[in-house]
Amino acid sequence: MQTSYPVIHPFTWMPPSGSLTPEAWYGQYTCLERGEGSWVYDTHGNAYLYTTTAVPAVGLGHWQVIRAMKEQMEKLSFASTCAQTHNLVQALAEKLISLCSRRYSKVFFANDGSGAVETAMRMVRQHFITRGESRREMFISLDGSYHGTTYGSGSVTHLGIREMFGKGLEGCLCAPTPNLYRPPAGTDSPESAAAFCLKELERIITEAGPENIAAVLVEPIQAVNGIVLMPESFFKQLRALTRQYGILVIADEVTTGLGRAGYWSLSEHYGLEPDVLAVSKGLTGGYFPMGAALISDALDSSLFGEGGILLHGSTQCGHPVGCAAALAVLDIIEQERLPDNALLRGKDLINGFRESLDDHPCVGDIRGQGLMLALEFVKDKQTKEPVDYEWGKKLTKLLHGEGILGNYFNGILLMYPPLNVSEEECDFLIHGVSRALRRMR
Repeated sequence: MQTSYPVIHPFTWMPPSGSLTPEAWYGQYTCLERGEGSWVYDTHGNAYLYTTTAVPAVGLGHWQVIRAMKEQMEKLSFASTCAQTHNLVQALAEKLISLCSRRYSKVFFANDGSGAVETAMRMVRQHFITRGESRREMFISLDGSYHGTTYGSGSVTHLGIREMFGKGLEGCLCAPTPNLYRPPAGTDSPESAAAFCLKELERIITEAGPENIAAVLVEPIQAVNGIVLMPESFFKQLRALTRQYGILVIADEVTTGLGRAGYWSLSEHYGLEPDVLAVSKGLTGGYFPMGAALISDALDSSLFGEGGILLHGSTQCGHPVGCAAALAVLDIIEQERLPDNALLRGKDLINGFRESLDDHPCVGDIRGQGLMLALEFVKDKQTKEPVDYEWGKKLTKLLHGEGILGNYFNGILLMYPPLNVSEEECDFLIHGVSRALRRMR
């Protein structure tokens, strides 16, 4: 009797259960066995440059992080932060505030990025209830945004999450995105795209009633949707518009934050000045599941100025081993000036891809910020019609043959090298991707 493969994988097509044996599964997907630095190795001994996700900020198997976790595990392997505490939770909160912006005064630790965004949404609602503005329950997010998969964060995600599970949180509205490569119809420049989207955002606010809107959620760069860049000026103007109507801003920097885009906080660099900042992936670099929501002085005063309670969280919030991992990762990023390395290597990669691939008939756009990189593929550069599924499937196989694990989604190859990626590894990525694409002509 054949054994059925027992695992449900996230965001992965699962074959019919009757045909799903372990042998069939491992024959279809790469099974990783170990990792070191920027590289992972599968069960057959094949090496791959690991650019699939923004999580490994300082690479895999970093001895400083592992040592810090081991020492903490031996000293205090678990501690609740519900009416108790431990020393590392304060140290990590203070570290995050010092790195991201002194405008923030308190930090709530969640278990992942979705949890950080969910926390931000609940804090915003509690803020308005405390102020006697309980009608402010609605949230606005941008088309193509990805904010998570929990009940609230999934309700402000516009990439099929709500459609898959049915009705989610009520009062979640969608505004257009000033996508630099695929701008709204009728716009012909970054400035006109930003102006159109701001006008539409204001229309949505006024039609819904400003007194009913709690917050606008923004990714400074839309990550899952294809590393979608927007005009930098858009963010300051969005902040001015929300202030005009008394609406708060939640910056989702689960991907962009903590050095990935070249800055500790890209939203601060852009002048967005959010009321809540959500971070996660680079916080522990994948060594432990953790997210965090940083709140502004004003929100702190509203929620806890006269004392208060947040009826939200989980048993493992602020886990001491996770805090130890995060402090070690942040120390490495800071001491090795990895945000600067992300900017430098990112520019080199973009220039290298453009030099090698600008004339490729299917490469529609080459874009990125820091070590968030994307190649968008099209059938025709004029119409920007996306390539089909089979085209992407073939490219993924060719990339594997070149020793590269990227993230192909909806006609776009996303690449997230670790923040400490070397010049030689960047050259390997450029040449490997270029060779694979030359075979796709």
